Amino acid sequence: MADDRPTGPGSRRAGDPDREVEDLSRRIAEVVNSAGPEIRGDLREYAIELLKEETEQSDVAHEPARTADPPPFNPLAIALLLVLAALPLLLSIVFAPVGLAVLVIAAIFGVWGVVSTMFRRRA
Repeated sequence: MADDRPTGPGSRRAGDPDREVEDLSRRIAEVVNSAGPEIRGDLREYAIELLKEETEQSDVAHEPARTADPPPFNPLAIALLLVLAALPLLLSIVFAPVGLAVLVIAAIFGVWGVVSTMFRRRA
């Protein structure tokens, strides 16, 4: 970034992010270089990590909130599960009427699922 732009504090224009970043990076470099040679590398890595964390947090904060549409209701899947639940009930003598009722409900869901699938594909 060695161009002919003046770099004094009075030369900074309001709203010029390039100049602000250059000034801040020079300030960070001064602080890191003024430290002892044994901790210079650690300070450099720490500054880079802080910059990454802060910019990632601001990116997440400025993203518009997306409203996720719920997945469409699939009555065919419910019908299959109800059929699987009704089969053991039908095999027992005591719960056979309950199994029959669950099977009827599964049939209703199945018809609903087939009809809604046909109309959804046409639209």
